[in-house]
Amino acid sequence: MTEPDAKTEALIRVRGVGKTYGNGVVALRDVSLEIDRGEVICIVGPSGSGKSTLLRTLNALESISGGEIEVLGQNPHARRTDLNRLRARVGMVFQSFNLFPHLSVLDNLTLAPRLILKLTAAAARERAEQLLQKVGLGDKAQSLPAQLSGGQQQRVAIARALAMQPEIMLFDEPTSALDPEKVNEVLDVMRALADEGMTMCVVTHEMGFARAVADRVVFMEAGAIAHVDRPDAFFGADCPNPRLRAFLGQVLHN
Repeated sequence: MTEPDAKTEALIRVRGVGKTYGNGVVALRDVSLEIDRGEVICIVGPSGSGKSTLLRTLNALESISGGEIEVLGQNPHARRTDLNRLRARVGMVFQSFNLFPHLSVLDNLTLAPRLILKLTAAAARERAEQLLQKVGLGDKAQSLPAQLSGGQQQRVAIARALAMQPEIMLFDEPTSALDPEKVNEVLDVMRALADEGMTMCVVTHEMGFARAVADRVVFMEAGAIAHVDRPDAFFGADCPNPRLRAFLGQVLHN
């Protein structure tokens, strides 16, 4: 988490971004947000509020209909941008793990560093083995994804993203596909990354994680950012936003 007196440097800038699909559905409405180096931002809100769409626009997995996005000083939506190179600096972890099922855990981690970063096989393997130890899976290097639990697969997915040595990590509901007893093993890895100063943008329904780890929490509704605040105020009883209070009343007491 960012220290209050740390010198800030915005790694992500979103200005007036909108997204409308061809069928006329508006997914994002005039969204503006900045994320500083070392900051952990958690995005919460009801289903269909635009959370995942916003996250996916940051590395151009979703196009935008208007506004501007700048990530690490580059516009991911500009034709001149080398998107593969930019994405190598921005790790992303999805709901559904997205591991290569025919490759071992070790090969899942070494493939991109060898192909994109041009690491030698030995260097890529050394990095992968260190990361597997970091996420508590040092003994699973030769396993196939299907031989792992959901929580283990998601930790492999995090390690695979970290193998590219990204400056930013994006998480799209990383625990939503997991059995409840497997959630904490993934959140613990994410907490450790936050403690190490990784810049993170996390779409999540885990309110305890957002309260404990986030520097700021963003509430989205109907494609717009409806409220942003530090966790203590965001989750406080005197929060001035009635829609946020109603949302929290539902998710915290269900």
